[in-house]
Amino acid sequence: MKHFVCLLSMLLLSPTAVRCQEPATLQNADSGSPQVVMMLNSTGYEILNRVNSKEVGFYPDRILGKVRNQWYPKVRQLKKANSLQTGTTLVNLTVQKDGTLGSLTTTQSSGSDVLDVAARDAIAAAAPFAPFPSTLREKELQMRMHFGYAQTPSPEAPVCNGPNLGAHHGELVLRQVGQGVTPPHSTYQPDPEYSDQARRAKYQSFVMVGGTVDPAGDFTDTCIAQAAGEGLDEKAIETVRTWKFEPARQQGEAVPVRIGVEVSFRLY
Repeated sequence: MKHFVCLLSMLLLSPTAVRCQEPATLQNADSGSPQVVMMLNSTGYEILNRVNSKEVGFYPDRILGKVRNQWYPKVRQLKKANSLQTGTTLVNLTVQKDGTLGSLTTTQSSGSDVLDVAARDAIAAAAPFAPFPSTLREKELQMRMHFGYAQTPSPEAPVCNGPNLGAHHGELVLRQVGQGVTPPHSTYQPDPEYSDQARRAKYQSFVMVGGTVDPAGDFTDTCIAQAAGEGLDEKAIETVRTWKFEPARQQGEAVPVRIGVEVSFRLY
């Protein structure tokens, strides 16, 4: 089984555009007192019916993107209601050729009805989706979506958090693209590897990575803004840290800017 990785650079005009991961307040098992622990909320999917990867293209990613837009606000509500806990919900869904939602079934519970309902509701609220691309000849698309609640991040894939979403503070004065600040342009952008666990699970997703392009053109302060899980976040971070850019400029002078990049992992 081969894999395909697509790297889509997207400039963030405002750091709040990727504010998706937030600290989850969990109970301390020993003392019972609350402690703030940084956790990841991850999403991804499997394609269950036999479709040609070239025909389906990035259509499943666009479905996942719409679902994420509905799911992250629900996660924040769960956090505020102290209903957020660790667990993974799996939901099977069918999308018809015109983009309407067909069947919707929970196939694995997170152990919490509240979390399971939030996952199903996010899919239902995101529908209808766009019609199939003209290249996709199937009558329906069968998917299994993974919703990972309050997953423990690895040190290799830190979560974007805080006022500057993981950016340097005090050392660099970040600019925003526009109003005289030209955007950075990548000059070296190698592909990351697919993780073994994601490949074995036939798991696909995309990772949103936040980072600072500094005046030297290095991509620093990288962190996870939207997580995929299954080892893909670590692979994305490991590689984007090696990217090089022609830096942003203001009146001809190189200046640091905060951007986000989308790294899409697809199997074919």
